[in-house]
Amino acid sequence: MQKADATSPNRFPNAPEICELAPPPPFGSLLAGARARGVADGFAWLGLAAILIDDRGEALHVNHAAVELMGEFVYLEAGRLRARDARTDYSLAAAVRAALVEGPPSRVEIGPGGDLVAHIAAMPADPDDPYQLLRAVVLLRRDRERSSARH
Repeated sequence: MQKADATSPNRFPNAPEICELAPPPPFGSLLAGARARGVADGFAWLGLAAILIDDRGEALHVNHAAVELMGEFVYLEAGRLRARDARTDYSLAAAVRAALVEGPPSRVEIGPGGDLVAHIAAMPADPDDPYQLLRAVVLLRRDRERSSARH
């Protein structure tokens, strides 16, 4: 095996210029995504239907259990959680906005008779942490008493 010669030509002569032009890897967004994913996995492990909300009020993650409850009365539009009924949609948006400023937890009944309930709460975070995107969580559940009373 030959030793590399100190005077051998650089195999990548433009490497310094390329490194200066290339943006750094998105480690921050990867770390932020990993944190949110860990929280999402925790809710899934607990069997809770969860929608994780970022600092802009948009869904970061919707777990499978939440997807199963959505559709008839609630849905995502342009990343935001929406309700098909205008009054409920307003209440839901107001609850998410309140959670984003770390207001008190909210409860919004969804659907005709409130069969579906959304619990919205802030996820307090250090405001100086650029890697913490998760700001609120929406937990969905069926109101079993109301659902069974109707059937």
